[in-house]
Amino acid sequence: MLTRNLAVALAIAAANPAFAQSAAPLAQDNRSSPLTPHAAPPEGAALSLDEALGIAAENNPLLRGARAEADASRGTFMQAGARPNPQISLLQEGFGRIERTSTALVNQTVELGGKRQARLDVASYGREVALASLDARGAALRSDVIAAFYGLLAAQRQLQVAREAADIATRSAELADKRARAGKVSPVEATKARVAATGVQIEQANAASRLTVAVEKLSNVMGSPLVRGRPVTGDIEKVPALEPLAELLPQLSDAPLARAAQAETLRSNAAIDVERAKRIPDITFSAGMKRVVTGGVPGNQAVVGVSIPLPLFDSNQGALIESVHKAEKASADFESEQASLQLDLTQAYANYERSNLEARRLKTDVLPAAREALDAMSRGYELGKFSFLDVLDAQRTLFQGQSQYVQALTDAHLAYAEIGRLVGVPLRGSAPRLP
Repeated sequence: MLTRNLAVALAIAAANPAFAQSAAPLAQDNRSSPLTPHAAPPEGAALSLDEALGIAAENNPLLRGARAEADASRGTFMQAGARPNPQISLLQEGFGRIERTSTALVNQTVELGGKRQARLDVASYGREVALASLDARGAALRSDVIAAFYGLLAAQRQLQVAREAADIATRSAELADKRARAGKVSPVEATKARVAATGVQIEQANAASRLTVAVEKLSNVMGSPLVRGRPVTGDIEKVPALEPLAELLPQLSDAPLARAAQAETLRSNAAIDVERAKRIPDITFSAGMKRVVTGGVPGNQAVVGVSIPLPLFDSNQGALIESVHKAEKASADFESEQASLQLDLTQAYANYERSNLEARRLKTDVLPAAREALDAMSRGYELGKFSFLDVLDAQRTLFQGQSQYVQALTDAHLAYAEIGRLVGVPLRGSAPRLP
């Protein structure tokens, strides 16, 4: 592990010395950037974050499923307002030509107790649940794409660094071997250099494997194979700024997850009215004509009637009790969702601030000092003042600091994406909300 870290750090220090000394300033996230429909890009063209978000909005299967669910809720609302169909019945008594009776009736059931309006209320709140769930799915997809995008961006950089490290490590091993043959250093140091070069080659293979996994992850989130064979373009050191936590917390009341839980509570309460209305019997009115043939002489008679069920055995009491307790559960779930959102947002914001602070301190304090120490050790080693072990330790310190710096930046991006998911930042380029 020590030799591998040595070679990777040596490659970073020699091939990209500005990496530890420069970082782009923090920038505001441009949330208002519009997205246009995406045509098939040329193979190998760089993929931007906005383009990845737009492709995901059009192709992600989970988002398409949420849209279909929202579409289905429109049909549910339409069906809830339908009134009972009329019925026609025909009754024949006797089949003789002299004595027979034929009765034709039209029956119409009239709903009482506000059943239709109660169904419409349930369907309306169910549609609100579906629309809020669609918004939540879009916000979650935005968070997933950002996380996968920066994961691929980091994997690309690590592979590039590993390739450069392999070249530097190979040259270092050759130099150490020459110095060992000249008697300037111990043969052990040449062996350490060769081991370090082998370790870097292994790290390069590992970096290539991680890049493949990162590509597949982003492709899976986007729901499109367009990312395969295309590098991603972006700056991992640009961390978007956020509002203070005190301004973000009130936004949770309008977050999609909170809206969905609240609409579910209202739907459960409306379901109580549906079950209560079912306890009131509906009335069926009948009207028609009876044709009576007696002694071969026909005659017509008007027929009217009314039918009212008697709720002697089934008063819908069980269903009413069930709906009441389900409403209580929905209310408890809503309160739990609110508390969970507030806790998650507080934790994500703390991670965001911690990661930003860690990245700043590493950039301004740790990395410059580690680089100065490495430069001093390298010059001293050339003059014979330090051993190769001292140089190894300095290189390992710089490598660990650089790795920690990149990880801190990555954590900041992930925390930013999580905050966007919690408060419900919409997915740019997604389809408009259904009417």
